[in-house]
Amino acid sequence: MRLIFFGSDSFAVPSLERLDACAGHSVEAVVGRPDAPAGRGLRTGPTPLVQKARELSLEVIQPERLDRATFSATADTVQWDAGVVVAYGALIPRWLLDVPARGFVNLHPSLLPRYRGAAPVERALMNGASITGVTTIMMNERLDAGGILMHEEEPIYEDDTTGKLKERLAAIGARVLEKTLDALEADGVEPVPQEEDKATYAPSVASVEGNIDWSLPAESVDRLVRALNPSPGAFTYFRGKRAKIWSARPTEVPPEDRPGTLMNMGKEGFLVNTGTDCVQVVTIQPEGKSRMSAGEFSRGSRLLIGERFTSEP
Repeated sequence: MRLIFFGSDSFAVPSLERLDACAGHSVEAVVGRPDAPAGRGLRTGPTPLVQKARELSLEVIQPERLDRATFSATADTVQWDAGVVVAYGALIPRWLLDVPARGFVNLHPSLLPRYRGAAPVERALMNGASITGVTTIMMNERLDAGGILMHEEEPIYEDDTTGKLKERLAAIGARVLEKTLDALEADGVEPVPQEEDKATYAPSVASVEGNIDWSLPAESVDRLVRALNPSPGAFTYFRGKRAKIWSARPTEVPPEDRPGTLMNMGKEGFLVNTGTDCVQVVTIQPEGKSRMSAGEFSRGSRLLIGERFTSEP
């Protein structure tokens, strides 16, 4: 099939690469988000998907909006049978959904109807889910609510971060997406309506959600840290300055003081009291500094008895 691929972040890159390389389908154009400031220096540049499309010498279109006045010329000029949407970051309007004969296929990193929305991987980790997966759907005008075409499950491991899990799901999703398009072209798959009573939602993660509440159970703290790695990062305050916690692990050491209180472990770093057992911090990034091991932080800070991580400066 002839395709127009809509995408933005790095999750979409394996799918674009796979479809560009396969013989059964042709990517006629890639629609990406406009270049925007990113990174620590806030330099304006392309999204990962747009960058990859240019490397593959594909036609790239970066409209500000997908309204009829802005995008109709492209939709009418390009010869395409179906649209493919992977982590595009914007809704496809009703008028555009009706243009290609085969409609629009979306790849979503969850087992729909669970975790509809912008942050399905992060929310699954935060909630302590043991399994997730990918789903392809035939898109309609409602967010992630179209009929299910195919899905594949993937376990969530105890050391998974959002970064690790997304990387696996992106690879699995690329394969499932190609299989879906093959079946769609052969009229071998029909969309199955989602069970609305089982739908749950995964809204974007606000940076304030990364503020660690040390009174929560150790497992909840661990899940939050893993869910917000690599972005936006879980954080706390120490001596009035923010510090990001990039990795930690729950222990079976019972708390000996108020939640947030640090217990020095010498060369191995430190433990933090929580609402249940203690958490051992593994990697931390003090404000204005690079990431470091908990041991390096402990030695450099010369921790004092009774010092605490807090939720405010």
